[in-house]
Amino acid sequence: MWICNRCQTSNKDGYAQCVQCSAPRNARRFGAGTPVTAPSVHQEAAPQRRMQQPMAEEQAPLAPSPRHHPLPGPQTLPGRSAGGFVRVIGILLAVLLPLLAIALAVLQYDAIRLVVLGLFFKTPATLSPVISYLIYGLLTLIAALITLLPGLCLWALGHLARGIRRR
Repeated sequence: MWICNRCQTSNKDGYAQCVQCSAPRNARRFGAGTPVTAPSVHQEAAPQRRMQQPMAEEQAPLAPSPRHHPLPGPQTLPGRSAGGFVRVIGILLAVLLPLLAIALAVLQYDAIRLVVLGLFFKTPATLSPVISYLIYGLLTLIAALITLLPGLCLWALGHLARGIRRR
């Protein structure tokens, strides 16, 4: 244990500066022999304590260390978040691919209807037109939902990239 020459606070041997007033351990050598009044705990709502980690016995401080500022986070361009481009592409794909599937199903109805209904029924020509339209519409809806998946996956990947980048 050592006693600070400024504020008379007892400190552990491993600390290079006082935990109360941040004076270096050898402050008297540099002309700081007069005690300084430290603010009371009751005067400040949240007192700031500046401590250094205990140093190894072999290392001796040459000079008080400069104040360390936290490193800035990952550099991003202003107005852009991480994964933003991937999210935009995902949204575009989630909108455009289902629209393309529905447009293809509507524009090529005559050619696709016989093939698709032939997969499920032996004689698609004998089905009533209402049932034929309902089954074809249901299969078109299923195809549109399946084509929605790549866009949603990219959109989710963009959100994951943003979450990873924040940490």
